[in-house]
Amino acid sequence: MDDDHGGDSARPAGLPDDRHALPPAWLSRALAAVVADRPGPAAHVAGRELRQVGPGVGFVSQVQRLDLRWSGGDGPSSVVAKTPASEARNRALAVTLDMYGNEARFYRYLSARTPLAVTCHHVELDESGHDFVLLLEDMSAADMVDQVSGCPLGRATQLVTALADHHARFWDESGLDGAPWLRPLSDRRSTEVFAAAVAENWPAVRGRFGDSLDARVVDLGDRLAHQVPRLTAALARPPRTLAHGDMRLDNVFFTSAGQVSVCDWQLTDRSRGVRDLAYFVTQNLRTGDRRAWEAGLVDTYLTRLAAQGVAGYARDEAWHDYRVALVLCLVYAVIACGGLDGGGARGRDVTRTMLERSASAVLDHGGDALG
Repeated sequence: MDDDHGGDSARPAGLPDDRHALPPAWLSRALAAVVADRPGPAAHVAGRELRQVGPGVGFVSQVQRLDLRWSGGDGPSSVVAKTPASEARNRALAVTLDMYGNEARFYRYLSARTPLAVTCHHVELDESGHDFVLLLEDMSAADMVDQVSGCPLGRATQLVTALADHHARFWDESGLDGAPWLRPLSDRRSTEVFAAAVAENWPAVRGRFGDSLDARVVDLGDRLAHQVPRLTAALARPPRTLAHGDMRLDNVFFTSAGQVSVCDWQLTDRSRGVRDLAYFVTQNLRTGDRRAWEAGLVDTYLTRLAAQGVAGYARDEAWHDYRVALVLCLVYAVIACGGLDGGGARGRDVTRTMLERSASAVLDHGGDALG
């Protein structure tokens, strides 16, 4: 436990000298707005204890839970801090794709417009995109579902419904005129980085898992890097919405009030929302469950969009987008499986599961022919 008297909360927080230690004086300034409306004298953080959030949860960032001790008033008993990754390879990928800047700007400018986003208490960003700190609401009291174990139908339906509500709110880029930083999925830099990452990591993935993958998937993997521009262009056609980009269960919280909250908006972009749906269904449901439930979940999504006023997005068009998105999901799985360090045994389980489930979904829907 570190002790400190907090300092002048009227000053802007700035980036702390030690991004991972987050001293109490800096936390007092960063959280000043959170406690400003509370009765009594001005509160400051007198001490804090840091705990690493479970392995395999963050790949391109470091995530810590901070238990806070307050003096002179009251404040949140805990927050979650998100800072750059300690692994050089993971951080380099995040910087190249501006993932840190992307998420920080989302929380600054867009998160208040969607109930899907976890509450952010404070955002600090080096505009070069190389450094940031987020202080997020501690969601540890909410329920979570393990990605490797797979999502049950009730929770999957709840999430798909909330996802459709979110996409409907930003449908056809509604309200995104003031967010020029929010890139389309087909952004040239992102597309080139994804293609290069697949080309770099597929040989290692093929070497480790090729014997367990269907030959059609191996053949698609050999061609996959060249298909990335076509895939991203297809899924970046209008009507576009605010897509999350990494809709896996480690990022999802189910509250006792029935709310679904989602963190990790580093890959948010402008694209067809059904790719979030495909990513969730194929990466987070066991293969047998996905086969049994996916048609119903797609119908739930489309019905909910229509109920929220979205018109003109036909079921056949949505299913075509879904099948294209399955191949893009394989791109993500290859990069995660071969290109990210850290996460321990669970991280390896998560990425291997992503690869296996993506491969099965691609084959079930003829995605190997699409690629």
